Amino acid sequence: MPTNREETANAAGRSRDGRADGTDDDGMDGAGSIPAFETYTDDEYGYRLAYPTTWSAKTEPAGGASFDDRTGSAGATVSVDDGVDLTLADYVAGFLEALAADEHVRAIERLDRRDVFLENGGTGRVVDYAYWGDPDGERWRLTYLFVREGETGYVLGVDWNDDDGLDELAARIVESFVVETN
Repeated sequence: MPTNREETANAAGRSRDGRADGTDDDGMDGAGSIPAFETYTDDEYGYRLAYPTTWSAKTEPAGGASFDDRTGSAGATVSVDDGVDLTLADYVAGFLEALAADEHVRAIERLDRRDVFLENGGTGRVVDYAYWGDPDGERWRLTYLFVREGETGYVLGVDWNDDDGLDELAARIVESFVVETN
């Protein structure tokens, strides 16, 4: 049982300052390591996701959106492809082939690959990889979610410099993704 104001607020999903969105005045969650999140909704393409309030969001002209960390190396993108007739496995394989062929990628390390259940009842595939870029040799990380809903494909990708240690943040963004079916 909570014994003080902070524990009571956290148990109720509130911040130390008692805010209902779970954030404090500094924009951080109660744990202090993950920034507060807000929701981005794309009504035209039928998806939504949460992203840090410290990031900027921009709708892309060809569909999808991009999100940039204004203070660090991280970023995220959502791309939407109509007329996808690939299996989910083939959709992921095509991305990995393109990554391996990228002239700026020197080496790739597979970290994880897993299926996830989406809020709408569908299934998506998450891949976690590390890669070393040319010419600087820095280690970068990526967590991508691939989803097919009918003939529409969605790819949500989060990339960051591995030195920034944003694994938990990337997972939270990916886990928030929802395709809103009619």
